[in-house]
Amino acid sequence: MSGEGGVASFVRRLASLRLEGVKSCIWMHRDFRPPSGLPEFICRGKATILNRSMWCDVRAALLEIGPLWTWAKEHQWLVIHAHSRSGICAASVGIWLTDVTVVFHMHTLAGQPWIYRLLRRLARAGIVYNSRKTCVHFGDDPQTASILMPGITWPEKPAAKRDGVPRFVGSGAIVPDKHFDVLVEAFRQLQAEGIIVELEIFGLSDTPSDAVHQRQIVQACRGDAEIHLRNWTSDWSSEFAEDDIFIHLGQPESFGIVILEAFARGCRLIVLRDTFLDHLPPPLNERGILRLETLSTNSLSQQMKLAITKVDSEPNLWDLRSAVRNIFLNESTAARLAPIYQALIEK
Repeated sequence: MSGEGGVASFVRRLASLRLEGVKSCIWMHRDFRPPSGLPEFICRGKATILNRSMWCDVRAALLEIGPLWTWAKEHQWLVIHAHSRSGICAASVGIWLTDVTVVFHMHTLAGQPWIYRLLRRLARAGIVYNSRKTCVHFGDDPQTASILMPGITWPEKPAAKRDGVPRFVGSGAIVPDKHFDVLVEAFRQLQAEGIIVELEIFGLSDTPSDAVHQRQIVQACRGDAEIHLRNWTSDWSSEFAEDDIFIHLGQPESFGIVILEAFARGCRLIVLRDTFLDHLPPPLNERGILRLETLSTNSLSQQMKLAITKVDSEPNLWDLRSAVRNIFLNESTAARLAPIYQALIEK
């Protein structure tokens, strides 16, 4: 079970892959209109609003328990792979009613990790983390825990070069934690210094997670012809040029799939410290990557100016980064899940 955003995108990719001996499907609400093809969707849930608050997700979990229980009783050898807060809560109750196997997949740095540790014990659930950072946050040992970093469809060739005005790119849900306001302010600071640049932000949504904040960002960008606000789509990274500079200011951020997608395109990156990039071997964790020590407008604008000067000094980043593509392929992630499912069922 999953809500919207990067996690939902990851779940769709994962469930679309064929695993030997495993049939995957995604639980959604009954008003959802699934696209054709894979993955298969089970549209029998009642909850339509997720990821607004803890209480919102608890309410959603209560709505889902009945339909999920009824459906689960129809199946043997069932593994409920829960990705969202409401999914984890509903699955935890469901196991007492159906005795199915449950896997918690932790994608976020929860404010109250003890709640999830308690649910895990009560549900006798397996657990998977999306990164070393998330694993440590929940008090687990990265050396023994199951850590499955998200997979993507790795581009088969580097992005073409643009050779135009320097362009900065941001992507993600327009919510306060992504700090697009800081990005816009830093961009405006460069403009005020007479630097000719462009900014492209992929994140607009017809059903935003935070409608008020999205309106604030739209208002902040209004009237600036060099700022382009775009709808977020799953193939947003196909718009990249090799000499684009990607900026991600998510904090706190457990992983950052959009960082990985930009990394795979061979683009230059400006990110905060303590992302999955820090744990890659050198020079992968250094070349083409600038890090912010503090999340501030002045700090970011300085790094943006530095990034512009470095665009032509570090060629062939796509070739370098392709050396670790197997770690981040959807197929690799899916293949590692199959034995986890099997081991839990055999307990």
